[in-house]
Amino acid sequence: AGVADQVGRDNVARTARRLGITSRIGLEPAMALGAVEVSPIEMAQAYDAFANGGKRVEAYGISRIRTPQGRVIYQRASRADGAVQAISNPYLYYLNQMLRGVMTSGTGRSAAIAGRDLGAKTGTTSDYKDAWFVGYTGGFVTAVWVGKDDNTAMRGVTGGSSPAAIWRGFMEAALPRLNAPAIPNGPAMPEGWTPPSPVESLIGQIGDLFGDNPPGEAEVDPLDEGPMEPAPAPRPTTPNRPDQQPVIRPTQPQPPREAPKPEPQPDKRADPLFF
Repeated sequence: AGVADQVGRDNVARTARRLGITSRIGLEPAMALGAVEVSPIEMAQAYDAFANGGKRVEAYGISRIRTPQGRVIYQRASRADGAVQAISNPYLYYLNQMLRGVMTSGTGRSAAIAGRDLGAKTGTTSDYKDAWFVGYTGGFVTAVWVGKDDNTAMRGVTGGSSPAAIWRGFMEAALPRLNAPAIPNGPAMPEGWTPPSPVESLIGQIGDLFGDNPPGEAEVDPLDEGPMEPAPAPRPTTPNRPDQQPVIRPTQPQPPREAPKPEPQPDKRADPLFF
């Protein structure tokens, strides 16, 4: 949520739109934690750009419908605009590296397939009501959602459990037939850019955390926002003497306060907190 505030939640929403999310996006802080309701096909649509060199291709569910006699009664119309470059480098590089890490050493490692270049992300909502696994390789994305029709909680189902097992079972059967390549690199990198080594990445994270006060060079805690005020000395107390009784002074009852009137709720259709 803090990163979303730094870059602007409206910019996060625009990026989601550019990647293919069409559902309503609320701009409250919880949007960064997955508070937006989306469909599995939207999730597959968004991840398609990661699997396709940063290019988004419109997702669809039905290509053609034929009668039992073979007559075509529906044919999806092709779009003239084709693929759209939705994300460029080095941002695509960083995203793919992070999502590869989910498969090698993160919550999706149980779905890893030997010899395959894979990226993925798991997701689990509060009270275990929804569990997600969205993963991809070059040019091919699969999104898995597990939940109940009545939106009640499941027993400890996370994105890395049942959804990951479903995803792996499907991909192990599908990938040999598809002859899917590795995840493409996408557009050319900016001039002079070189990929950071793991050590450089770790040092960068530590530097961002401690700023100009690395550990061991200052006595001030670098995570403190400012100097601490000394705690006031405790006041001396005198115990009551045996012949001294505490004095209880009656107080006047306060008049009851009027309950605040409820304010009218704004129309969400005109609410600026929605994108």
